[in-house]
Amino acid sequence: MQGEINIHQLFTGYTNGRRDWLAWPQILKLKDWPPSNLFEEQLPRHCAEFISSLPFKEYTDPHKGSLNLAVKLPNGSLKPDLGPKTYIAYGFPQELGRGDSVTKLHCDMSDAVNVLTHIAEVKLDSDQLTVIEKLKQKHLEQEKRELLGDDQDGETNVDMLNIIHLLQ
Repeated sequence: MQGEINIHQLFTGYTNGRRDWLAWPQILKLKDWPPSNLFEEQLPRHCAEFISSLPFKEYTDPHKGSLNLAVKLPNGSLKPDLGPKTYIAYGFPQELGRGDSVTKLHCDMSDAVNVLTHIAEVKLDSDQLTVIEKLKQKHLEQEKRELLGDDQDGETNVDMLNIIHLLQ
């Protein structure tokens, strides 16, 4: 789900956490900010630090990597976006049961190097944990109903029930 949030709210949530109207923790991701064509202009120090932290610079330096094939492409040719790009996300170390701590399977147009630059921990209080556990149970029951619903013959899919039981 996508929504509108400003940068200040995003970073406040990163340090303090955010919850939706049911007290469920919000898992937010900000991809490709600022756009890579503006990254060096808007965050010159961060850009320089990022490029200097890359391993195997002969392959990964987006400007002068001697073995980086994209750097060797002639001027005027369509080159892949070599970044750098930021991907800012926050959530919780434990899976909350709704596919919230994963990145969807995707294919990038070029190889990527990911550099983890910062982590912060937001502590949940006991009231929040209680609400989360109740919601997780409610979600599990809903998923069971959806997966195990009666088929047209009125039979329940027992194999799916066994799979769900094994995953618990």
